[in-house]
Amino acid sequence: MREHSMPLPDELESRRSVLYVVLIVTIVATIGFSLLNSMLWPSYALIQAAVVLLWLGILRVVRKTPKLQLWSLCYLISSFCLVFYPFLIIDFRVGLFSWIFIFPILSYLLLGRKLGMAATFVGSLSGLGALTWRIWQQDPNIHWVALTNYATCMLAIWAMAHVYEYKRESVVRRLHNMATKDPLTGLLNVRTLLDTLDCAIEQAKQRSQPLTVIYIDVNDFKIINDTQGHQRGNEILVTLAKAMKYATRQYDHLFRSGGDEFVMIFPNCTKKQAQMICEHRLASELCKRERNITLSIGYAQTGTTSYLTPDELLQQADNNMYEVKHAYKQRLTLNDASFQG
Repeated sequence: MREHSMPLPDELESRRSVLYVVLIVTIVATIGFSLLNSMLWPSYALIQAAVVLLWLGILRVVRKTPKLQLWSLCYLISSFCLVFYPFLIIDFRVGLFSWIFIFPILSYLLLGRKLGMAATFVGSLSGLGALTWRIWQQDPNIHWVALTNYATCMLAIWAMAHVYEYKRESVVRRLHNMATKDPLTGLLNVRTLLDTLDCAIEQAKQRSQPLTVIYIDVNDFKIINDTQGHQRGNEILVTLAKAMKYATRQYDHLFRSGGDEFVMIFPNCTKKQAQMICEHRLASELCKRERNITLSIGYAQTGTTSYLTPDELLQQADNNMYEVKHAYKQRLTLNDASFQG
């Protein structure tokens, strides 16, 4: 999974809280209406009682369920039908139809912008269609005035809900990017590394697949900064990040862990396959952009018979990288000595 497709933080929890509060309010209100209808309209009171039982079941699981969107849809459909059904079979009441106006707001709050827009479209057309039919039956001479007022009000509420959700998503996404992405390279930052690796290892366990972590360090980066300036150092980091993006798959995870160090997580990939990717694809992409830098790379694989913890896997890759870096420095020292001699 590339970093931009990661889920937004707390998005699920905010919708979970909205559904929890709305359930409590509507359960209490529906119980009250059910008691009032038990004498005037017993059959509808039984329907209301059945819906309340459904909502109580949703209320019981809403705090922990991973299928929050499904339960939100169940709530919206049941609440809409609860209002829509009596509207079709009893005399028209303005107060009853007014409950339809809250549907766009609930749809966007519980389902988000895209699915909320679809739910609002279906609900609004159904509500306005039923309203047209009832008003036409009662007084065809006033149907245009009434329909125009109701349609305008519905569109205004829909527009406000859509604009609010669109702006909210933009702000949340911007804050999410600021919190999780490295501003220089655009890769994920070290704050998200352990959580992402933990999830990747759990998925590898479930699928009995290998997983490889790669630690990358730019050789002589401090010398480059000291002799060529920090701007040149930043250019190298950005170039390496671009090469990593082009050389890897869409579902690989790329991080700048700090300074000149980078981490790559390769799901369903062995150490040997990861070495091939780095030695050929990454090297090729890097040579297209920058020929004057070298890398020290450490690899660590876990699975498929047993799995390391995220900390153990990172530590192993880090240690392997430093072994490569130490050998690189030793080789430079030997070359310098032979040159001087």
